[in-house]
Amino acid sequence: MKKKPIIVLFLLTVFLSLSAPFLQTAHPGRKNIQITLQEKRISELSSAGLTISFISQITNLTEKDYSLVSYQYQVTIAGKEYFKQQVSLEQPIDIPAEKAVTINFPVKISYQYLNPWLVEGQKQASCQVSGEIFFWDEKKKTEKLSFSYLMDFPIFKLPELTFLPLAVKNLTLGGADFFFRFQVKNVNPYDLLIQKVALELRLGDRLIYNGDVAGDKMLEAGQSRIFTLPLILDFFEQGRELRDLLEQEAVPFSLRISFQADSAWGWLSFGVDRQGSVSKEFSR
Repeated sequence: MKKKPIIVLFLLTVFLSLSAPFLQTAHPGRKNIQITLQEKRISELSSAGLTISFISQITNLTEKDYSLVSYQYQVTIAGKEYFKQQVSLEQPIDIPAEKAVTINFPVKISYQYLNPWLVEGQKQASCQVSGEIFFWDEKKKTEKLSFSYLMDFPIFKLPELTFLPLAVKNLTLGGADFFFRFQVKNVNPYDLLIQKVALELRLGDRLIYNGDVAGDKMLEAGQSRIFTLPLILDFFEQGRELRDLLEQEAVPFSLRISFQADSAWGWLSFGVDRQGSVSKEFSR
């Protein structure tokens, strides 16, 4: 069965009382209701997708009450139709005379379904939401408003993670003193200001480190940065199994990293992991 794109658009309403009633009255030929885009923003940005919010104000310019009863819309990605829907509200949204309400149109996009709408290597795309909103007045006469909003959004790529050779200071019968090193490359066309890096490092299947990494963690667009983690193991306490693993020519490690970062597109939370064998370099 073909899966439908995971993209959700719904109305989230917050009522706002105006500081004062409108002073003017409606004139012939003038719209009774108007819609104004107040803000558009990206949130919940991750390697899986993001949410685009189009926050609008609907204003009742008359001295009679209206109710929002239904709406229809379509979403296009890069100019191609992606999703469309008609919605009738079981509970109409009241818009009192000479008042305004704020409506949020959030569009949740999942990257895994975007390929048919993108070209290979595309770094960002555009999302357009357009449609009509239908209202009833006190006599249930129908009026409608049209809207069309457009916003670009990034195609976020996970950083590339590479293991580097161990820098071993000491490896004896009783313990080991070494540096585990790895490289992270930001393959996105925008900077990542890393706020937090949390690591889980395993030697074989044994957890040997669980904590954060300190220091400068800025990743400019296309830049690579090497992280160094100093480690001391006590084989008498932690077991000879770790010593046997470290004595191998290729030492098996697995690393899971959780990142929290800021970017030009907003806050990011994502994780990367890797398993592999690492060579050793001895130093004093």
